[in-house]
Amino acid sequence: MFERSVVVAGFGLLLLGGGSALAASYTSSYSDLDLGECDLVEEDSEFGFVQMKCEGRHGYDVYVSEGDLRLHLAYRKPGQPLIAEEEFVAPVDSEAQQPFKGEEVIAVVEDLLDLEVSDDVEALQTDVSDNEVSDEVVQVEEQVEAFVPDGVRPIGQTIPPFNNLGPKLEWRAPNRQGAEPFATIVRYIYQKMAEDGSYSDGQVLVVSRFRDGDSCHVAYVDALANGNANVMAREVADKYATGGECPDGAVLVLGSGGDEFRY
Repeated sequence: MFERSVVVAGFGLLLLGGGSALAASYTSSYSDLDLGECDLVEEDSEFGFVQMKCEGRHGYDVYVSEGDLRLHLAYRKPGQPLIAEEEFVAPVDSEAQQPFKGEEVIAVVEDLLDLEVSDDVEALQTDVSDNEVSDEVVQVEEQVEAFVPDGVRPIGQTIPPFNNLGPKLEWRAPNRQGAEPFATIVRYIYQKMAEDGSYSDGQVLVVSRFRDGDSCHVAYVDALANGNANVMAREVADKYATGGECPDGAVLVLGSGGDEFRY
């Protein structure tokens, strides 16, 4: 789900006073987002999905996932499981699992459809033993499993328009040895539609709050409409991504432009 965005007026006033002190307290490092140099993790040509792993900073790998002409970013440290604990579904113990029985299948059909059971279904009830699953049921289960990925991988966030990524990912962290990053800044190049229906490329800097590999969007800055967009993105990251929580359904749109993200 994409977040709604709100406009912040008087952005310069919010950041005046203390900006130079913040700059001295925090520092930037950069990692490449050259997808041609990243490792392929998973590819599904049928569904148009591909995921790559790129080298990041501060001990993190950057996972770039492409689907539906949009690029998502997620982060993991080497060795961390790719399947999130809350998303993990334990494998079924076939010995402990209660087997499906013909009469149970028939009961479901009767309850849902309120139809009389046909002779064919009655025959199915007779032929299926207590410890066997019919060929018909097995076939349905196999069809369902064909749409389930082998593992739930980190996908992360993207922006609504069709998009691509800029060449660099900026990491903001306290200016001390071994400090954990608290924010990332990345440039998205996205498809922008004019009132006459023509298309052009827009650019937006996405500021994300970062905590132990988990991130969420906290601000958007139109990189073409604001001459000091990089400075704006760093300052808002230093002031508002160092604490607090992820936005509850609202992402700031700072400065001029960025109409595609104002909802």
